[in-house]
Amino acid sequence: MEELRTHYHYFSNEEGDGYEIYSCDFPDVKGFGESYEEAMDDLRINLKRNEERTMEAESLMESAIGAYDRKEFAVAKSIWEGLSATNTDAMVNLGTMYVKGFGVAKDIQTAYKLFDRAAEQGHEVASFYLGGMFENGIGVTADKDQSIRYYSVAAEANMPTAQLKLGILLRNDDVLNSMKWMIKAAHAGEAQAHALLTYVSNQNAATDINVTFRMMDEPSQRAKVESVITENLAPILASDGGGVALVNYVSGDTPEIWLRYLGACSGCHLGPTSTAGMILEQFEKVIDKKIVIYLW
Repeated sequence: MEELRTHYHYFSNEEGDGYEIYSCDFPDVKGFGESYEEAMDDLRINLKRNEERTMEAESLMESAIGAYDRKEFAVAKSIWEGLSATNTDAMVNLGTMYVKGFGVAKDIQTAYKLFDRAAEQGHEVASFYLGGMFENGIGVTADKDQSIRYYSVAAEANMPTAQLKLGILLRNDDVLNSMKWMIKAAHAGEAQAHALLTYVSNQNAATDINVTFRMMDEPSQRAKVESVITENLAPILASDGGGVALVNYVSGDTPEIWLRYLGACSGCHLGPTSTAGMILEQFEKVIDKKIVIYLW
C-alpha cells in the first residue's frame, strides 16, 4: 500500500482519550485507537474494507449495465437499488430508469430525488440532468437560475453538452461567460456549438507578425481592437443594419478577439466573401494574420 497521507487529532471525552485518523484520499474512512499506532492500524483495516466494497460495487455495476443492455430491467433495478444508498452512479442509473419508465412505472419525482442526492455528492451527470429538468420544467417548476447552477457544475466538469446549454442560457444576461462556454463546447466537438459559433483565422498562413502591436501592453492592444470596430467595421456593417460588439480580447502569441453580432449581422454565415471574412480582413490590416476571431 502507498504511504498514507493522513490527518489526525487527539480527543478526550467521557469514554476516554484517544486518536482519530483519516486518509486525505478517503476522508470518510477513519481509524480510531487509544494510541496513534492503534488508530493507524484501524485506519488501514478500514481502508482495505473500503477497497473491497468498491471493487464489489464495480463488479455489480458491470452486471447491472449488462442486464440493462439485455433489457433485463428487473435485474438491473434490483442491483442499482442495492447500491443506491452510497453509489452515485447507481443513483443516476436508477433515476434514468424512472424517467424512461424502463422496468418501472415512470416517476419523475423519484428520479429527481435520486439525481439530487447524486448531485449533492458531486456527480456531474446528475447535475446535468437536474439542469435539464429546471430548464424545461420537468418534475419541477421551471427555474432558469437553478438550471444555470446545475449546468455550471457539469460544464466545469468538461461536459460539452452542458457547456453548450450554459452558453445558450447565458446569451442575453452574461455575454462574456456565454461565449466562453460556447467556445469550449465547440473545441470539444459539440456540433450545435459549431453551428452557432463562427470561427475565422488565417493563422496557419501567417508568416510575419506585427511587432509594434505585440509590444503594446494588453490595454493598448484592446484599445486598438476597439478602434478597428469603431472606425473600420461600424460604417460598413451599419449600412446593412448590423454591427459587432467586442466581448473579450485575449492577448498572447495568437490573440483572440471575441465578437457578438448585432442587428442584421446576427444571421451572417461563414464564407470566403461573408461578413465574417470581411471582419477578419479588417483586423488583419491592423494586426496580422496570426489572430483568431470568434463571432456569435
